[in-house]
Amino acid sequence: MLGFWYKEFPQYPKDHKDFWRTRLIAHFLLITTSYFLVLTLLNLFYFASYKIALIDAFGLFISLGIYTWFNKTANVNIAAWAVTLMIVSLILMFVISVGGHAHSLFWATLIPPFTFFLVGRNWGSIFSAVAFSVCVYLVYLQQQQTITIGLGSLFNLIEVSLAHILIFRFYEKTRFSAYQHLATRNIEIQHLAETDKLTGLYNRQKFDSELSQLIAENEKSETSYFLLVCDIDHFKNVNDTYGHLVGDRVLSEFANILKDKLPPNTLIARWGGEEFTIILAEKSLTDATTQANQLKKYIKENPVANIPITISIGVTHIKFDSTVLNTLDQADKALYTAKKNGRNLVYVSDNNTISAYQDSIKQPNISSVNI
Repeated sequence: MLGFWYKEFPQYPKDHKDFWRTRLIAHFLLITTSYFLVLTLLNLFYFASYKIALIDAFGLFISLGIYTWFNKTANVNIAAWAVTLMIVSLILMFVISVGGHAHSLFWATLIPPFTFFLVGRNWGSIFSAVAFSVCVYLVYLQQQQTITIGLGSLFNLIEVSLAHILIFRFYEKTRFSAYQHLATRNIEIQHLAETDKLTGLYNRQKFDSELSQLIAENEKSETSYFLLVCDIDHFKNVNDTYGHLVGDRVLSEFANILKDKLPPNTLIARWGGEEFTIILAEKSLTDATTQANQLKKYIKENPVANIPITISIGVTHIKFDSTVLNTLDQADKALYTAKKNGRNLVYVSDNNTISAYQDSIKQPNISSVNI
């Protein structure tokens, strides 16, 4: 509704450190302009207090002047100091002019929230200390005086209370917005820290963490998990023949195939280079190995990024009494044996025994199987 008042400055986007200072300056100037206009009219026509009305009118023109200048220059630091000096001087002028009577001292409580936010804690402390020292002195002068609570006191209490509500409503908005922005940024940072940039899969650090947690919880789990270490055969030849950009496309498309062809609950990561790690939830080691072989056959029969490739896979059972290094070592040894024996093979490491996948029963083609 008041969008016309809050100008958007391109140099201060929402994630800029001074964004909320620009908002507070506009917010404050809107409040002071409205307040001083109302107070000028009240003091002029209702209370017939021309001296106070003059102070309020001065504050009104100063507020509009700072607002106009700030919108043209977008100089946050100078505007922050101008607003701070204006509010401190006007409040102290008013309090001193009425001798601290009619509960006018409550206006000084507005100084800390503005000054601390606009000019920092050091200057905020100084301005607040000066203002409260003046208030203490005025209270000292009022000792043994009879305090009359009149209509002026009531108005001061109402006006200051409304100002505090508006200020802290604004502060809560900034706090909530900053928290939301920080939470979003933390999610983004965590995603970047856990994800391989090229393929969008988990990276090695995230995979190690997930595998470690899985091993720790595997004793209580009713599901069996199996580790597959998959390597694209002769990938160096792809880079040498077609170039690294094409090689990157092969890796990216291969990662998409893994995500598309493997079950939704499968954890997939790029281990490094052309090597990928996969955690499968299956009933038995035979089922996991069959799954690996179907994947191998699919890749052989379907070029990736229009380039024919093959893969070698090492498979092992993830056991709760093992470790991350030992589990990876078992699967890696199976993979090494597959590559050593000609590639485009699946080998299994089970109880320190490495054996080739035996296709004793004709398996259906992967393209027609939901894996």
